[in-house]
Amino acid sequence: MSEYHIPVLTLELVELLEPGEGMVIVDATIGGGGQALAMLERMKGKGLLIGIDRDPEAISFCQASLISFAPNLKLFNARFSQLDEVLAQAGIEEVDRIYFDLGVSWHQLSQPERGFSFLRDGPLDMRMNPAEGEPAWKLLNQLNEKELEKIFREYGEERYSRRVAKAIVQARKQGKELKRTRQLAELVEKAVRKGKQRVHPATRIFQAIRIYLNQEIEELKLGLEKAFNYLRAGGRIAVISYHSLEDRLVKNFFKEREKAGELKILTKKPIIPSPEEKKQNPKSRSARLRAGEKLK
Repeated sequence: MSEYHIPVLTLELVELLEPGEGMVIVDATIGGGGQALAMLERMKGKGLLIGIDRDPEAISFCQASLISFAPNLKLFNARFSQLDEVLAQAGIEEVDRIYFDLGVSWHQLSQPERGFSFLRDGPLDMRMNPAEGEPAWKLLNQLNEKELEKIFREYGEERYSRRVAKAIVQARKQGKELKRTRQLAELVEKAVRKGKQRVHPATRIFQAIRIYLNQEIEELKLGLEKAFNYLRAGGRIAVISYHSLEDRLVKNFFKEREKAGELKILTKKPIIPSPEEKKQNPKSRSARLRAGEKLK
């Protein structure tokens, strides 16, 4: 699975969800299938795993890599907000386990043509599904300064949001349309560079654009609601998030359900990767795992 994406916190996820024979399990972000493989192995050929991903390339990859589990696997190219449609299509009324592994995969980041990373030059696309909506560069060249500033502030928690938004609009006035990843990264670097920084100054800007473009926060809200509705009593739900916006949303969702007497939180504090995992996979360092069990 590593050729596509290195799964994060897999052992901890399996320990919390306790997958077993005969279960109906939903992997809402199947990606390279690493976590799905761990679940399928513990199902021992009995039950069903429904794998969902917004990226059609992930579905194609898993169709090939998990072919030996085909009798117990159904794959769907869909968004979180379409979870109810997917389950209806699969003929499923309730599920035993459901989990989300948010963010972008290594496969997406490593492909310059997808435009998720500024480490390699490519078109500013950033769509989770390249067949849906408009690429990032079109939005960047259409939105006004206030709109851009709001996106960078809300979705990237970027302290220099106004400065970056102003720089983008000024570049447009000079006839410099932003269409390439390196082009945007260099513009951000010039706008905010203040001494040595631990991460590249464009990191939060790229995150903000990606989240806004793909409506990730709205999709997650809908996905959690629909997932909880389909979860049977005694069923378990888990989410791995990678930044504070996602983690805060998941934390509050779990707390609200707990307060309503509908959920038992299994992780009083989020589980983080071990020092060994962080060393082997530095990209896992920001991961946070939360899980809960639906009450009767």
